[in-house]
Amino acid sequence: MTTNGPALLIDEPRASSTNGVPSELNDIRPAIEIVSLWEYAGWALFLIAVLVLAYFLTRYFLKNRKKRMSEQASRPITPSHILARKRLDAALEHLHDTRLFCVLVSDAIRKYLEDRFELRAPERTTEEFLEELQSSASLNASQKETLHSFLEQCDLAKFAKADMLGKELKSLHDIGLQFVRETEPEVISAPGAKLNREVQSTAPGSQKERSHDS
Repeated sequence: MTTNGPALLIDEPRASSTNGVPSELNDIRPAIEIVSLWEYAGWALFLIAVLVLAYFLTRYFLKNRKKRMSEQASRPITPSHILARKRLDAALEHLHDTRLFCVLVSDAIRKYLEDRFELRAPERTTEEFLEELQSSASLNASQKETLHSFLEQCDLAKFAKADMLGKELKSLHDIGLQFVRETEPEVISAPGAKLNREVQSTAPGSQKERSHDS
């Protein structure tokens, strides 16, 4: 008996599938590196050493800084009027050089004004400073006038190259010293001075003298 149905098509098996071997091979994967515990321990020791070193360095610098600050605090600070006198006296060594002498005495007074009254004299021109000085209550009218004349005479030698005799330069030095004396802070007696006088007055010898006088 014959049938008129469609023909059955069967695919031929591929050659690669018949023997179980793939036609293409995958790339070989790289080997996995296994880190030993000793390597971890080495890095840990290195990190600990860095931290310990940083700790001791920080401690050393802080200790030295504290020591320097303590030394600076215990170091006596020279008062501004004492420094001004020293600078004015040091300028006398340059009486032969009019311009240099006037620069030195002018700077001495300008620095004194800054340290004593917080007036920004060193960083300003004479005109700017004298204009600011008019509104300042730190100096009286007479002291302002003296300072005005003093700085103008110094400027004549510094910028106009005016020549002055040794006597005139010495007069500038004396004016600067007098200005410092008039404006320096009042001298306060030491706290123990009164106590020392009281102790001396109550000493046995002094009591005998008083009884003898009576």
